[in-house]
Amino acid sequence: MNWKDYIKTHQHIIVLSVGYVLVGVLAFGLGRFSSPKSPVQPSVSQVHIEQAASIPDNYNPNEPSIQSASTKTVAAPNSSGSLNCTGKIKGSSSMIYHMPGGAFYNKTTHPIRCFTTEAEAKAAGFRKSSR
Repeated sequence: MNWKDYIKTHQHIIVLSVGYVLVGVLAFGLGRFSSPKSPVQPSVSQVHIEQAASIPDNYNPNEPSIQSASTKTVAAPNSSGSLNCTGKIKGSSSMIYHMPGGAFYNKTTHPIRCFTTEAEAKAAGFRKSSR
């Protein structure tokens, strides 16, 4: 088989390959010319180091948001270590609160917070369960 027959039988593959190569070369070339030039790197004397932020006095990593003592509702943990929220609004670790009688109220076995009102739960950063 000579090269003319080979080109004739594989014409569509050759044309697609050449087309892909041309598009790639054009895209690379245009990208290099159209990109903005990087600014000159600042010298060491222009770098400013700021002091790191300090942790606030009322920070508690176990609470999802900072609250005043008047809005905080704390329930006593039972013997298994989880909160006893019987009859109260349960706040789960997914930051969703579940109302008594809701679909997931009884399935929330390890609540992280208990609330007496929906307003308290919303103020703490929780959202209401969709069911």
